[in-house]
Amino acid sequence: MTILTATELRTHVETDLADPALTRLASAAEQLIIREAGDTTALTEVFNEENFPAGRERILYLARTTSSIASIKERDHFDDAQITLSSDDYRQEAGRNLIRLREGTNPRQFWASHVEAIYTPDTDSDLRELVQINLVKLAVMYSGAQREEEGDFEFWHLDHATETRKLLALLNNSKNRMPLV
Repeated sequence: MTILTATELRTHVETDLADPALTRLASAAEQLIIREAGDTTALTEVFNEENFPAGRERILYLARTTSSIASIKERDHFDDAQITLSSDDYRQEAGRNLIRLREGTNPRQFWASHVEAIYTPDTDSDLRELVQINLVKLAVMYSGAQREEEGDFEFWHLDHATETRKLLALLNNSKNRMPLV
């Protein structure tokens, strides 16, 4: 499934391409977007620190900003049974930080050595649509030539790879990516 259909793309992209060809460009753009910014389906993150002294820190840092948390399970050792935490056992801050609480149904000062968090990442669908539209526009314009001449007219084309990287870089700055320091 593409972010935008061929019909929706035609409102933004002027082209003579048939719908199947436009759909292939849209699918390729979506694959680039997913490779760069991740999928928007539910994710499972596993944190394992078997020999971490005195357990894990009090804060876990998820890779993506969350829109909802399905479940969090923890255990002290690989062979222990997992305990599914209640929502009063942790607090979420800044979209991706999970803070273990000393009070609640399963109180604990630090996270256990093994934690499994299942969550749905926050979507940046408007940004993904914009990037997909621009990637498809770029693909439609791409001729493989650096410059063309016709009579007195000379036209220089954009570098396709450079422009693609610039468009995908928009996703790196979105709230779904881990900030780099």
